[in-house]
Amino acid sequence: MKSTTRAALFLATLTMVSLLAAACGDGEDTTPTPATGATAASPITSASVPETALTPVVVGNIPVLIYGPIMIAKDKGYFEQYGLDVQFETLAGGSDMVTLTANGDFDIGIGGTGPAYFNATDAGFDLKIVAPLHFEREPQATPLMVSKERFDSGELNSVADLAGRKVSVNAPGATEYWLSTALEGGGLAIEDIDLQYLPFPDVPAALDSGALDGAMLGEPIATRAEQEGLAVRLDVDFPEDFQPTFVWVNPDFAEESPDLVTGFMAGMLRGCRDLRADDWNSDENLAILNAYTNVDVELIRESARTYCEPNGEINIEDLTTLQEFFMERGLLEYDEPIDVTTLVDTQYVTDALDEIGPSDID
Repeated sequence: MKSTTRAALFLATLTMVSLLAAACGDGEDTTPTPATGATAASPITSASVPETALTPVVVGNIPVLIYGPIMIAKDKGYFEQYGLDVQFETLAGGSDMVTLTANGDFDIGIGGTGPAYFNATDAGFDLKIVAPLHFEREPQATPLMVSKERFDSGELNSVADLAGRKVSVNAPGATEYWLSTALEGGGLAIEDIDLQYLPFPDVPAALDSGALDGAMLGEPIATRAEQEGLAVRLDVDFPEDFQPTFVWVNPDFAEESPDLVTGFMAGMLRGCRDLRADDWNSDENLAILNAYTNVDVELIRESARTYCEPNGEINIEDLTTLQEFFMERGLLEYDEPIDVTTLVDTQYVTDALDEIGPSDID
């Protein structure tokens, strides 16, 4: 089958997954308007919240699989139990998520913590990270892929074969760091390849046609590309459990309604635990993920899954690594590193765990 025909069939079922470009990447940076600082959250009791007392809370959302915990929490009514009427606002750009959360258009924003976030915080915007969103384990949900035809021919069989070639990521941000770690396994650095930026849904056809030589490709598009015979995964040793995406809170909202931030974290962590304890592949969870992402249930079932942290623990070393990487790439607008511990506020997770208890899920 010609690549254009296969690409058309491929994209027809995954059009809306183009929003995945924002989940771990920033896109074009913009400048938000400053907001004020946050204060401590207080514990809440879900049983004391009457249904009529729900408060609207606007949450920036990208309808892709890594956002599963908040989809589960909303659909199962967990947020409502803590007095929240969570209203999702869909976005397609990572820097927009930073901007709109800092400006107060969103009460809570969730996305890749990349150059846009670090530059905004250096400029004085008090956008605190309150929890992680997702991480990956083997098999990776964002693998490095090449054309199946060129792999089978022996032309592109290893990471080292990509030296001097065109290799893409979806946008500047965490996916770029992921590519860097993949290249290191083949003795390469980003400077050794011709770095391109291309939305995930456009990648399979570009690999198949030869317009690209390699690409980082997110699930479920990666699995569909394999099923269509367009691409294969290279054998790459990625770090496990690295946190590239996080939850941020608008400082005015946090100051005015700390109990709602705590309630959001309690609901999100319960949604996370459902995906971990009940398994990603439970019929109920798959139906919810399908409803919010429009990705076929069987494709979700077959795709490499992502993971969430059931106790909301933030890996400070991962934030440090991301800042160092973006600084080395010349993507940050400042020269002296920020102390990343000043960007993190764990009080809401702590109070949420007082409400729902800790989890021993690994």
